[in-house]
Amino acid sequence: MPLRVGDLERIGGGDSLPIWRLPLSEEPRREWRRQLLEWIRGDGLFADRRVSLEVCAIVFEVEGSAAVLALEKLDHWIARANGSTSPTPTGHVAPRPSEQTILVVDDQPDIGPLAEDILEPAGYAVVHTTDPLEAIRWARQRTEPIDLLLVDVIMPLMGGRELARRLLELQPRMNVVLMSGYEVAGLRGTGWPFLEKPFSLESLRQIVDQTLRRGPPRWPR
Repeated sequence: MPLRVGDLERIGGGDSLPIWRLPLSEEPRREWRRQLLEWIRGDGLFADRRVSLEVCAIVFEVEGSAAVLALEKLDHWIARANGSTSPTPTGHVAPRPSEQTILVVDDQPDIGPLAEDILEPAGYAVVHTTDPLEAIRWARQRTEPIDLLLVDVIMPLMGGRELARRLLELQPRMNVVLMSGYEVAGLRGTGWPFLEKPFSLESLRQIVDQTLRRGPPRWPR
């Protein structure tokens, strides 16, 4: 079934460069995402602007006066992507057998795409969102395992520790890595690894590799 788009909504930014969110009817496959981003980033309207694909949405920056044109272009590229890619029945990312799936949840919109750029070349399938509730909805619908959750400790809608506990009820064998740019008390008691932000390419790869090699996670105290 082809992907459909919802209503364009403004979610932040200043008067000159707002941030927009375009919901999708389901999560795109990895190949679909790559092709769409290639078309978007090759277009002058989006040059030097932030563009990212979350779990079920496109987030981008353009001037308010260009929002209608941006939506027209996105509609065109989405139609092209739908015509060249056959989605899986569930609409989820279909990793190769050797891939492990990592879910990144951080309210900073640049963290998910950064983690994707670092981890996908290493062989991982990465999905990301800035919305903890969207992460829960996605995990509830998913039939394949989520191998690792990389989550920010401090987020406005829901803290990373609470989100991890909720997701573990749906994915009990999921590994968890907490991250933050601030000092946070009580993290040692969770039993989960911690990654300090800002992180380097090597530190992210290393903590992900080490955590996944340890086997089944330990439920936090």
